[in-house]
Amino acid sequence: MRKPEHQWETRRFVAVRSSSVPPPHAAEEAVQAFELRPRGGGPALAAVFSLGRQVLPRTAVEEDPDLLHAARAWLAARGARELRAIDEDGQAICSERFTLSDLGSSASQAVRKVITLAPSNAELVASLGCFDRVIACEDSSDSPPETARCERLGPDLGPDLDRVAELRPDLVFSSLSVPGMERIVTGLRARGVPQRVLAPRSIADVIAEVRLAGADLAVPGRAEEVVATMEAEAAALRERRPPRPARVYLEWWPRPMFTPGAACFSNNLIDLAGGVNVFADRPGASLEITPAELVAADPDICFVSWCGVAVDKLDPDNLIHRPGLEALRAARAGRVVKLDERYSGRPGPHMLEAARIMARAIASL
Repeated sequence: MRKPEHQWETRRFVAVRSSSVPPPHAAEEAVQAFELRPRGGGPALAAVFSLGRQVLPRTAVEEDPDLLHAARAWLAARGARELRAIDEDGQAICSERFTLSDLGSSASQAVRKVITLAPSNAELVASLGCFDRVIACEDSSDSPPETARCERLGPDLGPDLDRVAELRPDLVFSSLSVPGMERIVTGLRARGVPQRVLAPRSIADVIAEVRLAGADLAVPGRAEEVVATMEAEAAALRERRPPRPARVYLEWWPRPMFTPGAACFSNNLIDLAGGVNVFADRPGASLEITPAELVAADPDICFVSWCGVAVDKLDPDNLIHRPGLEALRAARAGRVVKLDERYSGRPGPHMLEAARIMARAIASL
């Protein structure tokens, strides 16, 4: 299956990345410009999304209100929860705070056939004792072991959504935990597939989503058991934190360098481990940084936890010897530790194991 060329879609438009970004947006974070191509043909229209504002052609929004849904999905994938849509003349179209419930749709019947489209969602459904209802998942799901019997739908950022629709699930557990997943959420909506959209920014959000999933699957009692376990684990970690927090750098990707920002659940994990994210003051869920910025942040300890890379393939020496980081004190001292991405990168019932791994490393400083 070929990776989709579009970035997101609605029933009436397909959005393709454009290299043209108007000058007024140049200084804003996470700016993306799009061509909105009508499905029935005709001239493309322009749209520009940033965390601060979203520019959409008014006539297109009046024709297709799902464009506002697409803007919400794009924002949620970057940790934002506030829509400030304006038209091409700078006039307000919509200004609101939204929740993830605004992005999904309810199942029309009892949920017996489930599809999961993120490894964390597969683990969440399994923790509720309902994985026997899962009929398909994306390629990177590896837990629970029963994923081996599931039909595979393609990569996590590009599953075959037409096949999802063909399978006629009662509910899809989709995600907006990383940028790019808006393609999936908007695509499912365009196909009329019911979905529960998950995109937690904190451990409290994960707990709330466990309860929502428990309600969706009609197992609220089991959901409360999962919540109680997570809350007890978090309390135990909190009690053991050192009096002085360590300054922590958590790396999601080495080239270019990506790390969590203010709107990410990783901050809670680092806090429970006895640390503070050195980039927690930067907006967004995922940040691209430079070696110079990391040197200036001067963390006490670094964790490498690269997305989709098995723990035995993680290479701390990559950071220790990376050009531009010669003055990074933590690297010079060898304070770079592997962190299994199956815990740190999957916001779900097993995520607190990442905090325990970091806590052990921080305690040894």
